[in-house]
Amino acid sequence: MATESHIDRELDVKGLVCPRPMVMSMSALKAMSPGQVLKITANDSSTKHSIPALCERAGYKLVEQTEEMGAFIFIIQK
Repeated sequence: MATESHIDRELDVKGLVCPRPMVMSMSALKAMSPGQVLKITANDSSTKHSIPALCERAGYKLVEQTEEMGAFIFIIQK
């Protein structure tokens, strides 16, 4: 992952189901400063659509979205 060295905060929400991953992601992003980068790791399939939608609505930049071994990884810049 090319942006790995630029991660300011990581959030692991594996094992949680909607809406918890969204709520925790929103909370984490609100606590961060503009320009900082958050890495979210989830395994609830609904996050594949809800996290990108959150970014679009809130104006955050979805830098990268990947899937590794059943986990969905999102790199978001506030």
